[in-house]
Amino acid sequence: MTSSAIQIKNALGSILALIGTPPPANQPLWRRVDVFARTDLKDLLRADAQTDIADCLRVLVSLHNRLTDARWEISTARDSAGRDILTGRGSGITTTTTTTTTTTTESIELLAEVFTTVADALTSLDTRLTAQTVFTAPIPISMRAYVREIQASTARISAHPDPAWTWESHLDAN
Repeated sequence: MTSSAIQIKNALGSILALIGTPPPANQPLWRRVDVFARTDLKDLLRADAQTDIADCLRVLVSLHNRLTDARWEISTARDSAGRDILTGRGSGITTTTTTTTTTTTESIELLAEVFTTVADALTSLDTRLTAQTVFTAPIPISMRAYVREIQASTARISAHPDPAWTWESHLDAN
């Protein structure tokens, strides 16, 4: 998931650089998505496609932060479907709280698959937009197809339609 998150960050940075505003290399993923969402991409990307992509990426950023900011343990218990249960504890909103997240290995695998699919789609979109800019010629790009692929992929990590996806979080007072 980490390599896909870096790939997403780099693709967004490359798209931003095409309009002459390269972002800082050390910018975290959440900030890169925020900058991407707020930047006027002129004629490079339609505003509705940009908004749709940014909205989907915000969901991934939130989940990525939960995963990377937690210490994970595999429970000896299993859920009702016989899947391994994972428990992650991470920093909460204040120093006196921690966030406990419970999920399954299948959910983490699904999230990794979603990250890979989204990263591949954004890299492909970046390549097309770069070629279009470099060659100053219209290169056929189905923007809606890219947006649909990203939306369909991120929709898999909701409670429906994929029963493999489970995710529960709550704050615990220390």
